[in-house]
Amino acid sequence: MTGHELMKEAGALIALLEAPEGADADAFDSLLANWLDSTDDKITAYWAVLRRMGDEMDQLRDLEGTLQRRRHYIDRQAERVKALATELLAAREALGEESKVRTPLFSAWLGTTKSVEVSVPFEELEPCYQRVVVAVDKRALMRDLEVGREVAGASLVESRGVRWR
Repeated sequence: MTGHELMKEAGALIALLEAPEGADADAFDSLLANWLDSTDDKITAYWAVLRRMGDEMDQLRDLEGTLQRRRHYIDRQAERVKALATELLAAREALGEESKVRTPLFSAWLGTTKSVEVSVPFEELEPCYQRVVVAVDKRALMRDLEVGREVAGASLVESRGVRWR
């Protein structure tokens, strides 16, 4: 039986209980027992699926770590090769040659870029050179709301979900 079918049956059982004429106790007990057995089986299946998904997520997390380490290694090697190429072009320039190489596949030359380097803490810079990021402190809100303090625009929201052990 599917989870959707079980939910429909639960609705029917609740409607039977809430009916003005009531429910036949023996018939209802039998229906409820069958429904509970079905839900136990379905919950067991859900648990097994979630365990499998959790194991797969762990494997993917490990693989992500491996791929990230590999990517960082390749990034460092690429930077090293770029630095070697820069040194070669600078050496050509120091020897009086043109610091540009042209081949049918590529052209390489020494380019100049600009960037800003700040050697003091940002507080020491003029305010027009500072950027401030403002964010909600949800921990402080949670602490105040839990002790009963009213905060405009914020409220505690509870949710329920299955927990497995």
